[in-house]
Amino acid sequence: MALYQNLIVEEESNVVILTLNNPERRNPLTEETKTEMIAALKDIGNNASQRSLVITGKGKAFCAGGDLKKIGKIPTEKEIRQIMGKSQELLKSLMGLEKPVIAAVNGDAYGMGCNLALASDFVLASHQARFCEVFIKLGITPDFGALYMLPRLVGLWKSKELAYLGRVVEAKEAERIGLITRALPPHELMAEAMALAKKLAQMPTQAIGRAKRILNRAFQMTLDDVLEEEIKNQIHLTQTKDHAEGLKALMEKRKPVFQGK
Repeated sequence: MALYQNLIVEEESNVVILTLNNPERRNPLTEETKTEMIAALKDIGNNASQRSLVITGKGKAFCAGGDLKKIGKIPTEKEIRQIMGKSQELLKSLMGLEKPVIAAVNGDAYGMGCNLALASDFVLASHQARFCEVFIKLGITPDFGALYMLPRLVGLWKSKELAYLGRVVEAKEAERIGLITRALPPHELMAEAMALAKKLAQMPTQAIGRAKRILNRAFQMTLDDVLEEEIKNQIHLTQTKDHAEGLKALMEKRKPVFQGK
């Protein structure tokens, strides 16, 4: 497994744990971190034995957002396009990973860090975690997919509140409004995240990946578009070993043993 400067990448029972590893600076998404995450996600996508992913942060914060060292200097248009292009490459790599992704939000998730969590398939958060679309306080609009994900998660009116006011949302409220999957006591967070990741890793992950591909685009698709994609999915998935195993297990009245193949 590759070694990184800003990430810790570990594996346990077909689950990859990706830990943002810059706790002194509250785990920002620096250009170097983004590059490393893109590389790590590519490796995970290409490794059939790695069947689910947990993302968390080292120390007290999950991810404080962008690189604060760059704040204070007004970037040129070219620089903005370069910086945001790398951010968008990371976001697309994460949302396009056809394996289940769980964010285990151990602490503050601000700005890009908030949206890094929201781009996952499940968001489990410590009661100590806080979420904030802090961009407006810098006189800019939320980015890193925020304006795409927020209305899909919490609706238009709540999205406007979060985007326009930059209000800090505690984990329990985040669960109540549908921003995250579940809020948990801090000592239970990683155990719950790993239990869910291991459960998902035992599922037919090709089928999960195909469903994810449609769900992430569902609001932009017509019913006919979705129905056509369903046909394509079943044409592919009925030829997989996991489908054959599911049918065999059903006939033998036992629990299926899926391999993601």
